Formats: sequence, C-alpha cells, structure tokens
Amino acid sequence: MEQEQLVMSKEELLKVALEHNGYRTPSLNDTLYLHYKGYQRIENLEEYTGLKALYLHSNGLQKIENVDHLEELRCLFLQQNAITVIQILPTSLVQLDLSENNISTIQNLSHLLNLTTLNLSKNQLADADSIKHLTECKGLTSLDLSHNQLAGKEIVDTISGIEQLKSLNLTGNPVCAKVAYFRKKMIVANKSLRYLDRPIFDDERALAEEWACGGQEAELKLKQQLQAAKRDQT
Repeated sequence: MEQEQLVMSKEELLKVALEHNGYRTPSLNDTLYLHYKGYQRIENLEEYTGLKALYLHSNGLQKIENVDHLEELRCLFLQQNAITVIQILPTSLVQLDLSENNISTIQNLSHLLNLTTLNLSKNQLADADSIKHLTECKGLTSLDLSHNQLAGKEIVDTISGIEQLKSLNLTGNPVCAKVAYFRKKMIVANKSLRYLDRPIFDDERALAEEWACGGQEAELKLKQQLQAAKRDQT
C-alpha cells in the first residue's frame, strides 16, 4: 500500500516545534526544523511571523510558496528539493540556500536588499544569461555556483557586475577550464574578490593585474621582483 504523504498541517507544525523545544504559540518560535520530512508543499506558516531561520531542505518541494509574509526571516534553507523557479521571498533574507535543485535561471532576488550569502550549487545554470540577474543583487558578498554547467567567456563580465562580491565558488563548471586564463581574468575583473575556489592573496592579485596590463613578460618581471623582496626579508 502506498505510504501517505506527510502534510505541513497546523498540527504537524506544532508537533515539530515542540519536538525541538519550541513554543505552542506559533509567533514565539524563531526557528523551525522542517527538513527530511517529505513535505510536498510549504503551507500553514501564516502564524509563524517571528521566524528568523527556516529549515526546509531535503523534502519533496517543487515550489517556493507561502513564505513571503515572514518579515523577520533571515535564513532560509531549501537545498535538496525539486524547485525549478525562484519565486517571491521575504525581503528580510540574509542567507539563502537553494543548492541541489533544478533551477535553470536566476530571478526574483533583486528585492532582497539584505541578502549577502547565496548558494546555488548543483543546479542547471548553463550560461551568462542564466545568472545575469545576480548583477541586480547589490548586497551579495558570498556566492556559490559550483557544479553547474556554466560555460562561455561572458561569465567573466557578468560576474564582475556583482559589485560587492568577496567570495565565489565556481568549482566544477566548464568555464573554469575552457576559458583561457580564466582565474586571472576573474581576479582582474572583480576588484573586491578575495576568494575564488581558494584564497586570493595580495601577490596573486598584483601578478594578475600586471599580466592584464603588460602580458606574461610583465607578470614574470613582477614575480621575480616579489621573490627577490621575500629573499631580502629572510
């Protein structure tokens, strides 16, 4: 006999809240742990207006719904679901995890003025057009796009439009291997970037910028100067 799907009913939400030392009064709960339940829909959260963190990962969700009224929500975890479209989210969000879904185009994030950390790894993003909306996310500082199918030299210019970006993970995307001097180009184009799959140290940034201005010969000359300076310090 087919197993009955677990529904996010009011009774179910109360049960889960109490299991994690929460409160019977929905609005008093600041965190709900609703992961690994097998829910198919997000619903009945109308009274949980005090939520600051909501864990909904590893369910069977296909749609983001019924969360835009959560005006205090800062962290939303929706990874490992079956979501295909990013729909309207609370403007208060600071951290959003949508990794391991089926998203092919990024949208509906530009109104999240407080959003600093976004994880979209292991989705279906394939080219610059699929991620261009990120340039409208003015507060974004940490971005994970690893293990998508991103390809094309336009990726460099698109990501450079994310003005405040400091940390970027692109591991496992074709663009990293197929665009010549990709890492150097990314470092030069993104002045605020301090991490690109691994830390970007001051010497690497200086060398990349010298390469951009004068080519490999200028880069090699600066490298030799930096090495000599370090030897003199020892």
